[in-house]
Amino acid sequence: MTTQTTTRRRAARWVACALVATACLCVGSVPARADDTPVRIASATPTAPEPGTLMPGNEIKMDISIRYGLDGSGTDMLDTVEVTIMLFLRGLDNDFQVEDCQAIADTFWSGSHPDFKSKASFSPLSCVLKATYYREARHAFYSMDESGHLQLRAPMEYFQQMADSFEKGSITELSYDAPSMVNGQCNFEPTYSVIDKPLVGNSHRNSCVWQSDHGAVIPITDEPLLEGDADESFTTYKEGTVGPFTDLVAPVNPFTLPTPEPTTDPATGAASSAAASSDQSETGESSSTGLLIGIGAAIALLLLVGTAALVVAMRRRH
Repeated sequence: MTTQTTTRRRAARWVACALVATACLCVGSVPARADDTPVRIASATPTAPEPGTLMPGNEIKMDISIRYGLDGSGTDMLDTVEVTIMLFLRGLDNDFQVEDCQAIADTFWSGSHPDFKSKASFSPLSCVLKATYYREARHAFYSMDESGHLQLRAPMEYFQQMADSFEKGSITELSYDAPSMVNGQCNFEPTYSVIDKPLVGNSHRNSCVWQSDHGAVIPITDEPLLEGDADESFTTYKEGTVGPFTDLVAPVNPFTLPTPEPTTDPATGAASSAAASSDQSETGESSSTGLLIGIGAAIALLLLVGTAALVVAMRRRH
């Protein structure tokens, strides 16, 4: 009886180990499917899509995050503002295709600038757009006055235009991690927030998150999303500078590109040329006719003068 009990316990342990191993293999296999494939960033000027025309028949949700961070990929360590947009297809049976992600990047994420770096990546689960802003280009996201008061924003109007370009697109989450500041506040009703949380080095964390799935209304305005007073960490170590909001240096917004001037219709141009040629011809003919009349009048006058002189000479002779 003891032997049977021991055997059963060992068998149970073996089964448990097998289940754990299987679970590990299954969990380990998920990232392999989700590995991101880089997508080329277009250099050509994008064309604005008509609302509701991209990826018809699919429901797209967009999760947006903004972070203030550091980039040490170059020779210098630079403070940055990082924007990440993750686009997902709703539904378990829907997968992104690389052509879909490429079309999205070509349309919404093109452009270049010395203080801007962008990239895009694809997986069957998502299409990810990332942008990093350096130096003064960061002022597209924050303004700071002489007193150190900070206002923070995001180009939400453009992001909403992106969502509206899909047949069924919506922004479902917006997450904004502020630079180090105190007296922070969210200007809209977030799903949850972290305000004035002390961190190391006399810095503080402020973060606001809006999630539509939890009843929050996603802000779609370019008005400031957060406000607060910059602390020493931001002004000294993060190289925050005084200045107003500036325009985004990139990506190129296809919805604000100037409308090309209408070209002249070839038929209209030909008719105009013909009319101009006709006018010039008539003017030329009129000028020629006037010249001939003048020459004829001069000749007649000379003949008249010559005849008169001849008559006078003959009378004197007689």
